[in-house]
Formats: sequence, C-alpha cells, structure tokens
Amino acid sequence: MDNLCHSLAGAVVAQTGFAKRLPRATLLGIVAANIPDVDALTRIWGDSATVVSFRRGWTHGVLAIAVWAVLLSLVFSWWNGRRPAGAAAGQDSTGRKSAREAGSLPWQAYLPLAAIAVVSHPALDLLNSYGIRLFMPFSDRWFYGDTLFIVDPPLLVLFAAGWFVSSRALASGSSRPHIAARAAIGVALAYIVGMKAMSGVTRTAAEKAFGLTGTSARQLMVAPRPLLWLRRDVVVLRGSSYDRYPAEWRGTGAVVGDRLWSDPTGAVPAVVAAVRATQDGARFLQWSRFPYFVPGTGTDSGTIFVGDLRYSAGTTESWAGIRVTPAPGGTIGQN
Repeated sequence: MDNLCHSLAGAVVAQTGFAKRLPRATLLGIVAANIPDVDALTRIWGDSATVVSFRRGWTHGVLAIAVWAVLLSLVFSWWNGRRPAGAAAGQDSTGRKSAREAGSLPWQAYLPLAAIAVVSHPALDLLNSYGIRLFMPFSDRWFYGDTLFIVDPPLLVLFAAGWFVSSRALASGSSRPHIAARAAIGVALAYIVGMKAMSGVTRTAAEKAFGLTGTSARQLMVAPRPLLWLRRDVVVLRGSSYDRYPAEWRGTGAVVGDRLWSDPTGAVPAVVAAVRATQDGARFLQWSRFPYFVPGTGTDSGTIFVGDLRYSAGTTESWAGIRVTPAPGGTIGQN
C-alpha cells in the first residue's frame, strides 16, 4: 500500500492503548509501519532490474519483521531514557507517569507496539497485486492478495478518523481514548475481509467462465480498480496471449464480461532463455508476474524488451519494463 496508508495504520495502532502509557508511541507506530520500505533506497543506485528484484523481499520478510521490531524497541527505549518527552512532564489528568519516568521503561515495553506496527506493513502490502515475498530469506516465492488497489481511500479515511478521534480524546483526558482507534481497525478488517471475499468469488467465476481449474497467481489475476469496489479487472494467461476481461459484482455473485483485449506474450522459448541468461533479465523475470517479450528491430536489433503487463505496455522502458542485450551469438529470433 502507499506510505500514507502505512503511516496512518501505525498511528491508529498506537492509539489503541499504547499512547496512553508509552512516550512517543505515535512516532514509533509510524516509523515501524514504514521501515520495511527502506528497500526503496535501491532506487538511488540501482537500475530497474535491481530495484524490482530487491523490493518487497528481504526487508519485508519474516526474519526482517522480527529484527525491525526488536531494533526499534531498543532505539525508542534508549531515546526516551536519554531524552524524555518533555511535553508530558508531571502527571496528567489520567494519572499517567511523567515522560521522564516513562522513559526509563525497558525495551520490552515498546516491543508489542513495534511488532504490531511492523507486521501491519507486509500485511497491508499483501493485499494488492504487486505481491510480497513474505518468507524471505527462506523462500523467494511471491504471494499476491489481489484484494485492494494500492491506494485505497476507505482505509485512509478509517485509519485517519480512528487516529484523530482517539488522539483528541487522549489529549482531553478521556478515560477510554482508545475506543475510536479500535473501532476503526475493526471496521477496516471487516472491509478487507469483504473485499477479499469478493475477489475470491470473482476468481472462481472467471475460472468457470474460461473452463479453468486450480489456476496459479501467474496464470490468473483478479485486480481491484481504484474507487470501483464492485468491479475487477481479470487478466488470464491463455496459450500464447494475455486476455483481459471486466468483471462486475451483481447481487450475490460476479459476472465476467466480454474480452477487452488480447496481447501476445512473445514467450518463445529461445527468447525467454536469452533474457534469462542475462543478469538483468533473470532479476526482472524473478519479480515479474505477467512478463511479455518483444525482440528489438531497427536500431534496437539484437535486444529484447521485457515488461510486466500489470504496469507496462508497449516497449517504453520504465521501472516495469527493461531492455536487455543477450550475449553475442544468443538466439533471439521468433522461431
């Protein structure tokens, strides 16, 4: 999901009860909910193939989740011990200890918040069609939720409202400031479950319409559309082409419409092998879910363009489409 969503998720988690007893709880929640995205720094020095091959892997995997949670707990415990949050000095109307006293809390006191906020990041990322390698470094397998668009307004509104109302209640000395935050998270979870169920039913309807069974995530994708919660885009690999269909939720089921377009995959064995034999090509294909291949012509003769149908079209190079040059003597023809 987008980083605003991650930030608001961390902030609302902090307001579920942690902010009442931990100094800088909201800041910890926000930092923890965003820290897996440090892998985006590869954009500074890496090319597109390097970036996509590293994204949502090591820093988002189960081992990193544990490391991030412990590391942030240690840092915030040390920070609040060295520089107490002075704004909360003394006791407030709820009887909380001063920030100086709270700053002496052991790192284990910060661990539950840090762990929940860190886990919220891969959990939210898992909901879209980009995917995540959840079990890195033990497994390089991608998992795709196909549940929400990467920017989801309902989640933004729910998290923002829960955080704002609860933080105001805490500031005013309410005895139960966490109610709004917990309610917002509960409604958000119900919304996510509903959207996931709709995508699942749509997938089943698509498999039935195409005469398919047990399709993998790289054969069939049910992608949500922004702001159109009852509609989905269905992309299916059929033979040597990718076909796209619209799907709409009607009543209690999903209806798959007529085909919108069909694009060739260009996945001739010799071409795929030539791409995979290059370092950048191998990296890109490890990430790509719906790769397509276009051998170059004219000034680009001797190269192969490879893109991912989820995010690119044509042969324009971008973060989702690269051009590779096979080793001399490699076969990249169409037969």
